[in-house]
Amino acid sequence: MPLTINTNAAAVSASYHLSRNNAALQKSLTRLSSGSRINRPSDDAGGLAVSMKLNASISRLKGGNNNIQNAVSFLEVQDGVLQGAADILTRMGELQALNQDVLKNSSDKANYNSEFQSLQQQLYQIGNETFNGVSLFATTAEVKGSTQA
Repeated sequence: MPLTINTNAAAVSASYHLSRNNAALQKSLTRLSSGSRINRPSDDAGGLAVSMKLNASISRLKGGNNNIQNAVSFLEVQDGVLQGAADILTRMGELQALNQDVLKNSSDKANYNSEFQSLQQQLYQIGNETFNGVSLFATTAEVKGSTQA
């Protein structure tokens, strides 16, 4: 008994073209729904590489921007503390001028001296202030992990 296999060449061809069109439609719908031209490396490998390089640059720049914002915050705190120190020094000068007045009695002068000493302590404490563990007014610079020639 002979075996006969019949094929429908038109149906096979139509099926092939239908699957290609479905794949192209799926790719277009994926691009439309994501809003991105490149969804897979096979879409545009060179474009994907450029995109990845640009995203890495953006991430580095964001890190640099954060560092700059931290530095600005540090300087603003330092400026505020220095303004406070300037106010203290102004008051200390005023107290010294008041202390030299010949019309003041010893009790007044003792009060001026007490306030003056208190302000001196505040100035000393300001010199030891830190911002997030970093000294606002470091007296020495410390270089870690490097050698100086």
